[in-house]
Amino acid sequence: YDYKLEMPKETFHNFKSYEIQIPVGQYTGVYAEPTCGLASEEKIIGIYDEPRCFFDVERINAKMLWFAQGYVEYTVSNYIRDNQVLESIEIEAELSSEAPNTNDNWPSDITVSLNGHEVTTWTSPGDFGNKHGKYTPTWWISNQYGILKVFSISNTGVYLDGEKKSSQTLDDFEIEKEQWTIRFEVSPKHPNVGGLTIYGNEFGN
Repeated sequence: YDYKLEMPKETFHNFKSYEIQIPVGQYTGVYAEPTCGLASEEKIIGIYDEPRCFFDVERINAKMLWFAQGYVEYTVSNYIRDNQVLESIEIEAELSSEAPNTNDNWPSDITVSLNGHEVTTWTSPGDFGNKHGKYTPTWWISNQYGILKVFSISNTGVYLDGEKKSSQTLDDFEIEKEQWTIRFEVSPKHPNVGGLTIYGNEFGN
């Protein structure tokens, strides 16, 4: 996906980084309401619109997931050592709404949380099917791609694609925990309940 990230100058430093690529199907918690489902590179996992399929033994092979309402959580180990100082966290994902079939004008408020604390909410404009996704398998004929979003937390605030969203800092997210939990959620407490699709490395752009 063509993308340019601009962060405020004060967040640029020379520092080491750890990168973890989390497979779409390697979630540790999920609640999904139809329309919903999972797909690997080769096929649908289970059946369409059946929440029980989210714990199918094949779900670890999922490269894309979607639901109309609910959440999905991923847990990762915190490898920051005691003698290291954490300066920023970036959560990057290709996301879109989830409409029946596709709909480029289908807004959805997608909230990202870390360790049970809301980072920020992004409103996805739609569920895109107007052209084929760069990596989407040819057999898949529904939604094709999302928008790459970067949610950043530093000691100067919370940023979405480089734009400051709040004055929360790393200290507000319990970063001392040995495991971090990242949640993507579509909740009825927000006005646009338009679902969520997460595109993995064999789908989307």
